[in-house]
Amino acid sequence: MYRLLIVDDEKDICENIKYLLDWSLYNITSILTATSYAEAVSKAVDFQPHIALLDINLGDHWGYELAEHLRSMGMQTIFCMISGYDDFNYVHKSMQATARDYLLKPIHVAELRAFIERTIVRDLHGVIPEHAASQPELDPVLQVEYSKFSKITNKIILIVKSNYRSSQSLTNIAEIFNMSSKYIGRIFLKDTGIKFSEYLTAYRMIQARRLIENTQEKISVIANMVGYSQLNNFYVHFKNYYNISPSTLRNFSASVPVAGAALTSPSPQEAPFEEGGSPSCDETLPSGSSHS
Repeated sequence: MYRLLIVDDEKDICENIKYLLDWSLYNITSILTATSYAEAVSKAVDFQPHIALLDINLGDHWGYELAEHLRSMGMQTIFCMISGYDDFNYVHKSMQATARDYLLKPIHVAELRAFIERTIVRDLHGVIPEHAASQPELDPVLQVEYSKFSKITNKIILIVKSNYRSSQSLTNIAEIFNMSSKYIGRIFLKDTGIKFSEYLTAYRMIQARRLIENTQEKISVIANMVGYSQLNNFYVHFKNYYNISPSTLRNFSASVPVAGAALTSPSPQEAPFEEGGSPSCDETLPSGSSHS
């Protein structure tokens, strides 16, 4: 039987999370909520939660500070940060505080369920009842289970998912791990079969397609939302990846099947990079540049 602690400075959010899943299916039978740092510490000491969902911003404290404090007290709780901020610095701080995941608000049920299932199986060595288990979570770019990747690659993917709207590079990510960018670039390439730069572009394209098909936002706004400051670069990358322009997809999304580009061995003509081929694994990918 597992215990869950939900911490958010907005009581309504705590209550909403309590009803996102049928927790009993995962043998989570005790759930407590807290709306402040002090209340969370007090309840955690007595409750000793197996899992804790922590809001990144708790008013006068940060969620990652709470995680660090509870960890310093010897708690083995598995932490997941929840946040309305898509900010690389928050992801970095959360990972330093040993958070296993970082979910953006509003929380999607599928993402929360996947985190809970991974935590129970991998960290708590439990079993997911057959009637509760969802299909294995697949990476949206590679269509491969995350369990197939190394811990470093999974952390890199988490950073991309949490911060794809901003400038990213393996150099910055490598600083989190205290490793060289070339080293983690080789690990990522070995695990996934593609370079970090290709993965980042592909993830941005997938998010752009979702927004084009499901919202009425202008294409220029969507381009900016997925990390492009130059609209022309976005159009080039999107057309290269899907073989259809963003505007055409919007006009015919209900009737035109769109297939993703092959990522494992793109030809130089297909790869959306400047002359000279794809950048090396440790090259910076500034937001909206030709290497976005």
